[in-house]
Amino acid sequence: MIRPLEYCVNTQHINVSIDTIDNRIVELLALRKTYLNKAKVLDDHTDAGQHIIKNISSNQATLAKKFDLPVEFVQAIFQEIDNYFNQDYTTRGYEQQ
Repeated sequence: MIRPLEYCVNTQHINVSIDTIDNRIVELLALRKTYLNKAKVLDDHTDAGQHIIKNISSNQATLAKKFDLPVEFVQAIFQEIDNYFNQDYTTRGYEQQ
């Protein structure tokens, strides 16, 4: 459970909330992967798919500013995510668990 910050009165509250946030991040990464896979299938049938994905990527700076995070940090994270999802796992040495 993510406890509202004002109700965190000890480090256990903080740690439980951080663990929940981390779990949700990984859950959302897996969900993002399924959407990217679907986009690749659809992209085989239309040229519009790649254009839509590029528009999503261009929104990273806006999102970073909205949540008061450094733009370079957010862009670097998305670049790593994109690199990971778009690579050949075997040749890069990554294995899916």
